[in-house]
Amino acid sequence: MTAARAAGLLLLLTALATAISVPARLLADADQPTLSESLWAIAINNAPYMIGGVARLVSGLALLGAAWFLWRSLSGYHPAAVCISAVVLAASGLITAISGLCAVVLAASVPDVSPVGILIREGWEEPLRPWADARWITGTLGFSLAGVGLIALGPALWRIGGRLKIAAVAGLIVGVAMLFIWIDAATVVHRISGIAFLLCLIIGGIWLVAGRLMPADIPSPSMGEG
Repeated sequence: MTAARAAGLLLLLTALATAISVPARLLADADQPTLSESLWAIAINNAPYMIGGVARLVSGLALLGAAWFLWRSLSGYHPAAVCISAVVLAASGLITAISGLCAVVLAASVPDVSPVGILIREGWEEPLRPWADARWITGTLGFSLAGVGLIALGPALWRIGGRLKIAAVAGLIVGVAMLFIWIDAATVVHRISGIAFLLCLIIGGIWLVAGRLMPADIPSPSMGEG
């Protein structure tokens, strides 16, 4: 299997895991105003939250692997841009995996609130605060770094040419929009950029798996960096 096809498969796995994690997290309804409310939501909707955390962990690890194979398959087009993009995407994958791990720990640590569950003692929420904070910070940082990775990949896509020039511009727009994740008021932008990023993963994965990237497409050394 070529590096390009391996990158494509891992991007598709990232997309699949992301497509599972986001609805599962929304179904758990854990994004509440206070820590206590969030943890209670996790306790009540434990199964979907656990599924979302595991899927997020998988998506992060898949993106980490995809970044390595993207560097191997695209570095001939624009070494500097692809290197920066691969490093940033790898960091995004690793941090996203940590976010998923934090979610799994939270799901496993909340008390059983079923009718046959254990008696809940007061003060159980506070020890979980570091995990909840870490999950939010790593999730937000991982998403925004993925946006930076898309932006950095633009010069390589532009150099490949053809329809990928459109992809380079689209990646720039989506990447910038993903940085708005830090602004709470930009909820609509969050949702649109999340869907757009998922589409980027799917389209990019299919393109690479289909073998559309040919070695003959790599510019010759005589062309220089330009």
